Amino acid sequence: MARIPYPERLPDVVSRLPVPLNVFKMLSHAPNLVGPTADLGLILLTGSSLSPSTRELVIMAVAAETECAYMAVQHTPIALDAGVTRTQLDAISAGHHGGEYFDEAEISALTVASSLLLSRTIEIDVFEAARIRYPERQLTELIMLVGYYVMVAGLLNGTAVDIDPWKEVDAQPSSGD
Repeated sequence: MARIPYPERLPDVVSRLPVPLNVFKMLSHAPNLVGPTADLGLILLTGSSLSPSTRELVIMAVAAETECAYMAVQHTPIALDAGVTRTQLDAISAGHHGGEYFDEAEISALTVASSLLLSRTIEIDVFEAARIRYPERQLTELIMLVGYYVMVAGLLNGTAVDIDPWKEVDAQPSSGD
């Protein structure tokens, strides 16, 4: 249960979203932040030059490291639709980012995310390895992706936003993959 109630009156921008997710309902306590936050999230999801599978692997790594259940539940079906496997999702949940589950580019992206999450910077060797695999645009988008989802995880975890009920069924673990 959320630590503070969702506002009764939501800004118009929430009603214009394809789905009025609880994260944006909670953010409506700061109505001037809803539009810009939703816009940045949408750009990161649909306007990034990163592949959808890389994007979702990184988001799931942020969800695991920040222990953000809402984010993990919300993005599991998106990740699966983007080509991420259940085995990869299980590996990320267990903190494994190695070659037996991921290709070299994915390992590089996950290592950048891990570096930012753990030390709030990117070690020079990690950065240089990422530059080999990702052009400057993608590297910048990758860094912004991690930062955005860490920020969102802070809101979700800090206020204990309720998981949207219609997504709970989509993210149930399955055997296989």
